[in-house]
Amino acid sequence: MEKLINAVFPPRCVFCGALGDVFCENCMSNCTLLKEQRCLVCDRPSKNGETHPYHYVLEPSQKNEETRLKDQEKQSKPHSLLPSQFISPFIYENNVRECIRKSKYSSRLFSCLKRLSFEGVNIVYEWGLSFEGFIVVPIPVSKQKEKLRGFNQADIISKIFAKRFNIPVDTSILTRIKDKHAQHSLSRNERFENIKNSFEVGKQGYGVLGKKFVLVDDICTTGATFLESSRVLFDAGALDVKCFALSKKL
Repeated sequence: MEKLINAVFPPRCVFCGALGDVFCENCMSNCTLLKEQRCLVCDRPSKNGETHPYHYVLEPSQKNEETRLKDQEKQSKPHSLLPSQFISPFIYENNVRECIRKSKYSSRLFSCLKRLSFEGVNIVYEWGLSFEGFIVVPIPVSKQKEKLRGFNQADIISKIFAKRFNIPVDTSILTRIKDKHAQHSLSRNERFENIKNSFEVGKQGYGVLGKKFVLVDDICTTGATFLESSRVLFDAGALDVKCFALSKKL
């Protein structure tokens, strides 16, 4: 149906107006790649976006063990409620920013976001990263926002990500139980405080205990949303959590 509509009414690029695609190749080439991946916790450069080891903290029981067997504990990997990796293909600026902003406030332009998502996910796929054994989970928005927009942007990105990496997606794993103030107008510390206790594990889906997840969202700024939702999954028994954002705000 979409191909038929495009044949009768050729789409125009939302940026330059050129016929043929809602996000033409020329405008897509102006999207800035995030060539140096960042640690989700400290925002410093990190190989493949892996969380720096020094951010991991020991649980109380492990701290007692460390007191008794310091040398052995220092050599072991401590448990932490932190995602192991954060990946993002684009910097949140220029055309990337406009695409996400336009689609967020106009459901008619969600095809622009789909086009950018296909491009971003393909870029990450070509990096040779593996998500085998993981389940894709979109960051949920409130029911009110989803009803207002007509869709959840993270759902669109998640489906594209899951299909490209041939892994399942489950939108019932996480639910948003609090619709707090919009994050974009808050300071870093306010973002972390604002997002606290906003998510819970849903009652349906694959379950969480002993499983691995990839959290997906459109933008990552401070990482507060990813860190809070990861904590909820770990509290429910998740084995590992990785994060993917279509764009990263520097």
